[in-house]
Amino acid sequence: MDNSFKMQAYIFFTVFYGGLIVGFIYDIYRGFRYYLNPKKIITFIEDLVFWIIATLVTFYILIKSNWGELRGYIFIGLFLGLYLYLKLLSKLIYPILLKILRLLCLVMKKVIKVIIFPFNMIKKILSPLFNKMKKAKDISVEIVKDTNKYIRIISKKK
Repeated sequence: MDNSFKMQAYIFFTVFYGGLIVGFIYDIYRGFRYYLNPKKIITFIEDLVFWIIATLVTFYILIKSNWGELRGYIFIGLFLGLYLYLKLLSKLIYPILLKILRLLCLVMKKVIKVIIFPFNMIKKILSPLFNKMKKAKDISVEIVKDTNKYIRIISKKK
C-alpha cells in the first residue's frame, strides 16, 4: 500500500464521507422511529438492524479505501464526519426527511385501503348471512340445553 500523504488524505476524506453516510442512515432511522413509535422489543430489533447496517457501511468504506487497515486518522475522520453531519447537516436534512416519510406513510395508508377495500365489501355483503347463521346456532344450542333440562326433569320423576 502506498503510504504517501496524498493517499492518506484520500483515505481520510473517504472515511470522513463514510461518517457523513452513517449520520444520514441515523437520520433515516430516527425518522422511522418517529413515525412508527415502536415498543421495547421492536426498538431493540431496530437498534440492532441500524448498528448492523452502520457497521457494514463502515467496513465497506474501509475495505474499498485502504484494504481495511486501521489507523488513528481513520477513526478521527469517521467520527468527525459523523459529528459534523449530526451538528450541521442533520438540522437541514432531518425535517425534509420527515416530510418525505410522512408522504410515504400517507401513500402506504392509501395503498392499504385500496387493497383492503374488496375484503371489507365482501364482509359487508356476507355479514347479514353470518348473523343469521349465528342466530340459528344460538337457537339450536338453546334448544339442546332446554331438551337436556327437560330430559333430566322427566327422568327424575320415576
